[in-house]
Amino acid sequence: MTGSAPPGAAGAPVSEPATAPLVLTGVDAVRAAVGRELGPTVPVLVGPDRVAAFETATGWSALPTGRPTTSAGSASSREVPELLLLSLVNDMLPRLIDVRGFAMGVNYGTGPVRFPTVLPVGGVVLGHLMIAEVADVPGGVQVTYRVTLTAGDTDHQVCVADSLARYLD
Repeated sequence: MTGSAPPGAAGAPVSEPATAPLVLTGVDAVRAAVGRELGPTVPVLVGPDRVAAFETATGWSALPTGRPTTSAGSASSREVPELLLLSLVNDMLPRLIDVRGFAMGVNYGTGPVRFPTVLPVGGVVLGHLMIAEVADVPGGVQVTYRVTLTAGDTDHQVCVADSLARYLD
C-alpha cells in the first residue's frame, strides 16, 4: 500500500506476525526440520517504555556492572540492556515455530549467548530462527534453536542465542 508507514516506524504495526509460524507435528517432523531457517518476524519495537518497565522489574539500572546505566541520557543515546534482548528470544519463538504432538514442551534454558552489536533504545528487532539440532533425551527430544535478533532492516546482529527446548511424550 502506497503511503503507509514502513514496518517498525511510528504508527506502523509492530506486534502482529508477518506470517503464521511453521507448525511441526511429532518427532519425525522436528527431526526433518534440522537446518531449516525461519524468519524474519515483523519488527518489534524496543522503546523507552519497554526498557523502563524492564529496568523497574529487574532493578537493572541499579546493578553494579561497571557499565553506564541505561537510564542516563536521551533515548537515542541509550542502549537496550542485553538481558532485555535475551528475554525477547522467548517472544520470538512462538512467532516463528509451533511444535505439536507431544505431551509437553519445556523451555530448558540456553546454550551459548552473545551480543555482537548494541541496540539503541527506540530501535526495532527482527527475529530469525534456525533449527540447529535435535537430540534424544529420556522421554523425548531436546531441540536447539539458534535465535538471532537483528537491528531493524539491517543484518546487524544484536543477540544470538541457542535456546533449548525439550519435548516430552
